[in-house]
Amino acid sequence: MTRPDKTPVVWTVAGSDSGGGAGIQADLKTMNAFGVHGCSVITALTAQNTQGVQSLEPVSESMLRAQLDALKDDLPPAAVKTGMLGSSNACKIVAEFFQSLESFIVCDPVLASTSGENLLEPEALDILIGGIFPTVGILTPNLPEVGKIIGEDFQTSCHAVALRRRMENAAARILELGVGSVLIKGGHAPGGECRDYWTNGKDAMWLSSPRIETAATHGTGCILSAAIAAAVALGQDIPNAVITAKTFLNQCLKNPAHLGGGPGPMMMEPFRNDPAHRPTIH
Repeated sequence: MTRPDKTPVVWTVAGSDSGGGAGIQADLKTMNAFGVHGCSVITALTAQNTQGVQSLEPVSESMLRAQLDALKDDLPPAAVKTGMLGSSNACKIVAEFFQSLESFIVCDPVLASTSGENLLEPEALDILIGGIFPTVGILTPNLPEVGKIIGEDFQTSCHAVALRRRMENAAARILELGVGSVLIKGGHAPGGECRDYWTNGKDAMWLSSPRIETAATHGTGCILSAAIAAAVALGQDIPNAVITAKTFLNQCLKNPAHLGGGPGPMMMEPFRNDPAHRPTIH
């Protein structure tokens, strides 16, 4: 990819993962792998490791606002990604701030951890949808998150063709909520292929990659969304940024860190753009 003359700034607005595999820590490692300058706005502190989240504490409203205000004038972003927002108050503050922010926004709607802990207050979902979605350039939900966003149980135990139709129909419904485009991640579906679907309502593509059997899956959503933000900041359009991010995620999944007793982190080396890691596009 052609690099801009000035190092792009990319923000992550998310929670801190004390285990270093997801959240702010994974986002900043990903941004470093792409050579952009990452800045962080921490929404919450978590006490967690590879086996789960033991405790979660939101930052104060004044501290959340102070972080946003400290960055906006001195280190304005080319792109921003959101992860775990946690509380209704955090969603309100971020939504209000985004109204005047002229930057590309990637939203990873983190609703629960891989181990099942709720990471967003139930009443905050309406604020996320009504206040933040209309400012978003791309939303990156997984299949369980899709079900919560559209308000119905999203079954994946069906024929591949039927699941494909469900994902396409769900994407159309999500676009009606005001996001510019949506990438539905298919990793929770069964099968030997991982199939993701992106559309902006006019253009669309499916991305397919052989499923990578690994226990190092902690932070996959964070890595993918942070990589999209970094690629956009470096000048790629959204479809190519999605392909780049998926290529990077496959690179990471094939490079486990072999740490911890649960779903562990990945080693994040500089992005290599290896053709062997690129998804098939159709």
